[in-house]
Amino acid sequence: MSARLFSLCSEYDGLPGAEVVYSANPDLLRRMGRDHHAAATHKPDLRLLDPEGKTVATMDTWATDWTEMGA
Repeated sequence: MSARLFSLCSEYDGLPGAEVVYSANPDLLRRMGRDHHAAATHKPDLRLLDPEGKTVATMDTWATDWTEMGA
């Protein structure tokens, strides 16, 4: 059985590419992203992707919580 994994992508200004964390639990990725964003001195742009690669939610440099796509 293969897991259907969600992706948390972190993109930082001035750095090439994105850092990506995978999990079958999207709520865990949301908490990790929000906690990291709140604690970081250099805030990343975050995207939560579903297993098909579609963006579910975003958090930009200035955000304090997730913005849901389709909301």
